[in-house]
Amino acid sequence: MEPTSFTHYRSLRSAVPSVWPCLTRPELLAGWIGEADMELRPDGALVLKLWNGDAIHGRVIAAVPTARLELAWKPFDFDPESHVVWRLSGDGPGSRLTVTHDGLRSREERDHARLFWRDSLEALAQYVDRNVPSAEWGGTHPVTMRAFLPRTAPELWPLLSSASGLTKWVANVEQFEPQTGSVFRFRSRYRGQDVVEQGIVQEVIPESRLRLSWEWVGEGWSAPTELLFALEPDPAGTSLLISHSGFERIEAAGALAARRNYASAWAEVLSDLRVLVAPAVAR
Repeated sequence: MEPTSFTHYRSLRSAVPSVWPCLTRPELLAGWIGEADMELRPDGALVLKLWNGDAIHGRVIAAVPTARLELAWKPFDFDPESHVVWRLSGDGPGSRLTVTHDGLRSREERDHARLFWRDSLEALAQYVDRNVPSAEWGGTHPVTMRAFLPRTAPELWPLLSSASGLTKWVANVEQFEPQTGSVFRFRSRYRGQDVVEQGIVQEVIPESRLRLSWEWVGEGWSAPTELLFALEPDPAGTSLLISHSGFERIEAAGALAARRNYASAWAEVLSDLRVLVAPAVAR
């Protein structure tokens, strides 16, 4: 079984009384992690618009002033909740922040979270220790999201592995065969722009995994990214993981914009799929 949690530590030169407000006050969270709205009470709402394009929809589980903040964490509103705990303690004249993130269901989700916390805590250190507001960051982070679907893997697989199925929820398919090494080409419109995406089928495991190289044609990418669709059994049906990685292969100036675009686009696409496979409502 793959690990579903990790712990990250960060030593800070600033003392606990200076760090705690940066973890809990929206105007200070904006200096290092993104736009924030937080009700600092049990079951208080948490909304974060992160610099990398993700939008966290969560809640406060518990808060012990200057010591511990416990959060339910959902990168997208249809994702299952994971669990984040920030622990703050003194460390000589400075402080030590420990972040534990558990409830992650796959290696892809865990690796994304590790990158996210590494970069966000570096931004926190710059902000609280040096009074330098964070530059926008996160262009190299994978986009990962998961949704539970009320269908079996055999029922869902045709929607992932056929031109007619993919056309119903991803894009208009001009070319696609579910065979390793075959070339595919999709066409769509995104925010008023004509978009052509193409690549090569890298892996096909029927009713389980489809892995593709992925390039947005005409955007000047220096190398393709990688896209994974993974189906996993769930008591209520099947969960679908979408993991889009490799943004570090894009020119640095365009990586963050590309990552933000796909964070938004895959959320829209996955929402469309959820509607497509939802049980019919009796009339």
